[in-house]
Amino acid sequence: MKAARLHAAGDLRVEDVPSPGEPAPGWVRLKVTAAGICGSDLHNFRTGQWINRAPSVVGHEFAGEVTAVGAGVSQVALGDRVVADSRFWCGECPACRAGLHNVCATLGFVGEVCDGGFAEETQLPARLLLRHDPALDPAIAAMAEPLAVALHAVRRLSAPAGAPVLIAGCGPIGGLAALLLSRQGDRPVLVADRNAARADLVAEVSGATVVDLDALPGDPNLRHAPDLRHAIDATGSVAVMARLLDVLAGGGTLPVASMAWRRS
Repeated sequence: MKAARLHAAGDLRVEDVPSPGEPAPGWVRLKVTAAGICGSDLHNFRTGQWINRAPSVVGHEFAGEVTAVGAGVSQVALGDRVVADSRFWCGECPACRAGLHNVCATLGFVGEVCDGGFAEETQLPARLLLRHDPALDPAIAAMAEPLAVALHAVRRLSAPAGAPVLIAGCGPIGGLAALLLSRQGDRPVLVADRNAARADLVAEVSGATVVDLDALPGDPNLRHAPDLRHAIDATGSVAVMARLLDVLAGGGTLPVASMAWRRS
């Protein structure tokens, strides 16, 4: 089968590799139906920062169809359409037993500690899979992980009903957060991005208002959001986060739905 494997920083190869065999107990074999490229995939390709086994089939945002199940698997069955949790958690440590998979004692990520979804087939533990409606387009299902990130950020925001929210960064996470917030009723949603085309696209699909983060609080569009106290960072830029802290009124919230890997 064909698979995209990362050998080293800047060294990604599409190769012919053996198909996965019969899954081990607790594991599931999948036919990958769609996969997305995360910003962290690009970062790891460019820098190799998170390479801990090589070569490795990359990709953690994907959907698939169950083609074989190992012994003891009851969560999914042959033919189920599923999406994958990007986190590879053990299920056995105290944190996992408490449901806190995000702080698993041996936490890793699919596509790094095990092969991921940039292949025709892959295998994962059944505990990492979630079924979805088979009528859902796989390309949309593969967006489940970034949608979950955006949803978590919105929930952590805890903005009161009607309170304005500013989103910095109009990539997939910021755009999805804007869409989610736009469905919460009468709430001003502001978006900012140095890429004007991206900001305009998110504004078009979500009904948000584009603002110039550098011009705040003097941007005339801020009249839509007096007493701004809530924002989401989806840039990973330390400079942008600092600017948001300058702009927000006291007592607000600033969930960070990004990864800051250098001071920029």
